[in-house]
Amino acid sequence: MKSVKSYLLEFLMISIAVFLGFWAESFRNQISDNKKVMLIKKAIGKDLKKDLKQLDEYTNQAKFNLLMIDRMDSLVSLNPNFIDQKDFYKTLVSYSVVYKFTPSDKSLKQAEEMGVLQNEHIDSLSFFSMKYQYFLTDIRFVEDLLTDEYLNYSREIIPKMTDPILYSKVWRFPFNDLESKMGIYPLDKETKNNLRFFMANARWYYDAMQVNADSMRNYGNKMIQYIEH
Repeated sequence: MKSVKSYLLEFLMISIAVFLGFWAESFRNQISDNKKVMLIKKAIGKDLKKDLKQLDEYTNQAKFNLLMIDRMDSLVSLNPNFIDQKDFYKTLVSYSVVYKFTPSDKSLKQAEEMGVLQNEHIDSLSFFSMKYQYFLTDIRFVEDLLTDEYLNYSREIIPKMTDPILYSKVWRFPFNDLESKMGIYPLDKETKNNLRFFMANARWYYDAMQVNADSMRNYGNKMIQYIEH
């Protein structure tokens, strides 16, 4: 028959074995979770680099549209008989496409679901992400305003400043060039005023989009530096 001491020793060994089993499992889970966090952070960095590249294209398109809007502003100040229809319609369609930013945000959403982005310290990945997404939200808001502006422009202004036959020829994808010919459809004072109101609003929206894009680029780069160092 086993002694009480033997039973106690056996119980103690079993308890230690169970404890070590739970500890080992917990340790393996912690290693697995840390690995997942590391992988998701790398994915965030990779997605951000895609976003930053797209932001460069985004701001370039905004700057190009602003140049074309300024060009149109100059053209409608001239005598319509001395405006080349090719230049006029090419300018018109050049600023008539709105580029929308499409973020690669799958990894950021996964990080939020995993609780990776919880620390709100000013130098934390969470803080940089919060600021990045704040300006992304603002960009989307401004894009919606600009889209509404363009919808009104296409319905209310374009029909009063273009020849429908010429417009239908040039408004294709990719855009078609017209032949060079002096003289365009004359714009009345009300149409010119409405066009200039549209251009003023569009300029403001494009400026705001660039400011937001610059801020996103700033915090996106901070996130990448935080992840890679």
